[in-house]
Amino acid sequence: MIHVDRDRLDSQGRPIRPSDAWFQNAEALTRKAKEERGGHVVQEHVYRHPSVKVALEELFHRKCAYCETPLSEIGWQVEHFRPKGRVAGREDDHPGYYWLAYDWSNLYPSCAPCNQSLEDKPLWDDPGIGKAAGKADQFPIEDEDRRAMSHQEDLTRESPLLLDPCTDDPERCLRYNPLGEIEPSPDDVRAKASLEVFNLTRRRLRDRRKEQMDLVVLLLRLVRQRGDTGLAAELESKLFADSAPFAGAARFIRSDPDAFGV
Repeated sequence: MIHVDRDRLDSQGRPIRPSDAWFQNAEALTRKAKEERGGHVVQEHVYRHPSVKVALEELFHRKCAYCETPLSEIGWQVEHFRPKGRVAGREDDHPGYYWLAYDWSNLYPSCAPCNQSLEDKPLWDDPGIGKAAGKADQFPIEDEDRRAMSHQEDLTRESPLLLDPCTDDPERCLRYNPLGEIEPSPDDVRAKASLEVFNLTRRRLRDRRKEQMDLVVLLLRLVRQRGDTGLAAELESKLFADSAPFAGAARFIRSDPDAFGV
């Protein structure tokens, strides 16, 4: 997970956001949602509109906002950071953040394993079935008494336990090892909760991350051996840019090369 500037511009200086027509429709539906409250039926075709999806895809460098896996051509999901319909653990008394169902700042691109409760399926060399995990309707906060229960309450009173790629700097509190495993910084409860809720320790993700990390280590060793500053600059733009696969892990290697034998 890396920080993504929600207000960044594309290569031509244009804001990366849905169309003005989409925002107008979203604002109208948000007004309706506030009137209907928990009875509002969220219009999925609106938050999944092509204008939203192309903007999210571009804004997040065609990667899942949480695990940095490249988004599939076949399909990926528009995820609500604050759940739109219900909140896990509060199903009986919380209507979900219905007033944020069409809020651009609450929409993120996500792969299915990060967004849904799915089993960590067996591998050939590791046949055990892992636990089912994934965000789904989870949105833990520090103090349940401060949770916003309606659009009339102040969201800023909440202290979310999940790292937000657009408002936090996840790289400051996530660690990696040569096996491709991800860990929270010591005593960082938000990083720990994020790894659990988004299931960022799942095995196939770990292995894909390790493949990229091994490549980064190999290329950094090559650069050091050759002393080629030109190659080093080119690798900088390819391996450590926000758009690079698993950029957070790659940049962690760069910050502590000795730990990875570079």
